[in-house]
Amino acid sequence: MDGITAIRQGRWVLLLACTALSARVLWCAALASRQPQFDERHYLALAANLAAGKGYVDEAGHPTAYWPVGYPVVLAASYRLLGQSPMTGILLQVLVGIATCLVVSRIGTSAFGVGVGRLAGLLLAVYPTHVFYATLYLTEPLFTLLLAIAVALLLQGCTRGMAATAGGGFALGLAALVRPVVLLLPLALPLWHRCLGLRWRVALARTLVTGFCTLLAVSPWLVRNHKLTGNWTTIATNAGHVFWGGNSPGALRGDADRQEINKQLREDSDVNFARGFRLGVRTIAAAPLRAGARVLQKVSYFFALETDGALWNLKGLPTPPSLAVTLLLLGVANAAYVFMLSFAVLGLLGTPRRQPLSSLLLVVTGYLVTVAAVFVGDPRYHYGLVPLAMIFTAKGCTEDWPALRSVTPPKEPIARRRLWTWSAIVLVLLILMVTHLAFKALEFGWLGG
Repeated sequence: MDGITAIRQGRWVLLLACTALSARVLWCAALASRQPQFDERHYLALAANLAAGKGYVDEAGHPTAYWPVGYPVVLAASYRLLGQSPMTGILLQVLVGIATCLVVSRIGTSAFGVGVGRLAGLLLAVYPTHVFYATLYLTEPLFTLLLAIAVALLLQGCTRGMAATAGGGFALGLAALVRPVVLLLPLALPLWHRCLGLRWRVALARTLVTGFCTLLAVSPWLVRNHKLTGNWTTIATNAGHVFWGGNSPGALRGDADRQEINKQLREDSDVNFARGFRLGVRTIAAAPLRAGARVLQKVSYFFALETDGALWNLKGLPTPPSLAVTLLLLGVANAAYVFMLSFAVLGLLGTPRRQPLSSLLLVVTGYLVTVAAVFVGDPRYHYGLVPLAMIFTAKGCTEDWPALRSVTPPKEPIARRRLWTWSAIVLVLLILMVTHLAFKALEFGWLGG
């Protein structure tokens, strides 16, 4: 830590950027033969059509609003600037990953000092799953960067006034264009403002500014989609599809019932994705206990062990790797995930409740978990929280763990209470991870589900 904090700021930025770049370049070299899969193909096709001047249209050339527009627009701009090639998309993800590390380092430094901020950026630079996403044409890296920028601006708004708060709201709007899940996040911000001790009038005023700027960022796309769908609230028409997929009777059985789930969205010869909301609500009302079980599934998926970063990459290789290589990658990714999560919890427990970053992270996490419980959970959905949690991981490693070890818990009630609380929270999170594996077993019929 002394060595990290002693480096001059300019050299530190260069060191952090080079570390993040090196890790991602090495991974990209190892995955040079990989081909895009699943959702990636749709994003690439949308970006290619945009870059060619055809507009936001699907493979048949028809205007679409199913997929969020944010990532395809940025990818299309990269195509226009650097040329349409697989390396352009990978370069974009690498640069986004580096930028996220720099933003996280800045947030951590502002919140807890130079040592914690720099260690957080360094840990994120080599965090396996975030490195793995450098070769995936998916929305998560760009969404995570925009969410981190929004958090940084909202934190600045606590001391620098409404201009930074407005910027945070606008950044949330841009993030919503990439992943619409955060569109309603401003509605949860009064809880954060109250945690900071602000009066209700001030809390509501800041929320209104944030929400207005969020709406301002997404309004051009809402106007476009209103002309297409007749709905003023549509950023992406896949919301009903996702809601039905997470609340249908076959949600616990994975791919086994997916075709049947999709078939029920058809009305005559057309697919009506909005119908998914009606079907989902009807299913919940008909069997509330089963709906409760599905909520547990979705929450467990949110905190699940990290598999997507490694497996999505490996599925795109022309020749599947050996089982040993697959298990090694999954083992490294999840060892890092458990380490990050455990020490992040410790860092949060050692931080006052009114500390702005701590309370904001808890509010954002609670909001995203709630959305996952309503719609559908997935290990990818906690991806955007990892950079912010990594700040508390760095704090937990460098400050809270040494402080906890320096006292004898049986003789220090506060330390003993913190140790037990930490152990209980980590145990609950581990149970959620194991529960996820149990649900996966049910999906594939290993337990006769």
